[in-house]
Formats: sequence, structure tokens, C-alpha cells
Amino acid sequence: MGIDGLVKIIENGAPEAGAATNKTCFDRLFGAPDGRYPQKAHNLFQLRAPEMRDEKGVPYAAYIHPSNPTSGPYSGISFVVFPVPDAPCLIGLVVGSQGLSPDEAILGRPGHARKAQAICGGL
Repeated sequence: MGIDGLVKIIENGAPEAGAATNKTCFDRLFGAPDGRYPQKAHNLFQLRAPEMRDEKGVPYAAYIHPSNPTSGPYSGISFVVFPVPDAPCLIGLVVGSQGLSPDEAILGRPGHARKAQAICGGL
């Protein structure tokens, strides 16, 4: 349920986008028999996928720097998916509301914009 589970969340929208499902898919990316990455890489990211139980919030799952708090504003670059029912999933590479730190070294490197454009072109 690792990468295939994440793709299913993106393709199928909100019914598969619960916090527990996102966590299971995220955990299975690392070290599991079908995992894509070694277990030691698990601590390089933090998954933030809060449970959205009412009409007030938009479901999302964000992969952020592990030094951020588990809720509230965060900093650095993140990969975020917004799976909603009856619409295409929005995917974004965004900077948290607290600014670039701790990712300013990555974002300031030459060629970063070109790589981001290549990802967007591929999507």
C-alpha cells in the first residue's frame, strides 16, 4: 500500500484520504517488503494529514521537514496533495507560512527552479 496507495488516494479523492490511510501509505514507503526507500529515510520527512470530519476543512496530506511541529504553521518546502471528491486532485510544491528555513540551502541552489519546472511538466 506504499506508493500504490498514495497514487490511489490521489486518483480516487477524499474517500481514501483519511489520516490513517495516509499514515499507512507513508509508513509503507520505508522498509516494508514493498517499500520504495530504506527504513532509515523515514525520519527525513514528517507526514501531516489531519482528519477532516466536517465541511470546514479541505482534506490534505503534506510531507514536510521533520523539525516542524506536528500541527500549526510550518516552515520549509513541502509536497502537498489535496484529494477532494468529484474533482481532480491538486498537487503542490509549496513553502510553509513560516518561510524557507530549514530548506533555504536547497531552494537557493542553481537549477532548483528548472527541476521544479520539470516535475510540473511531467505531471
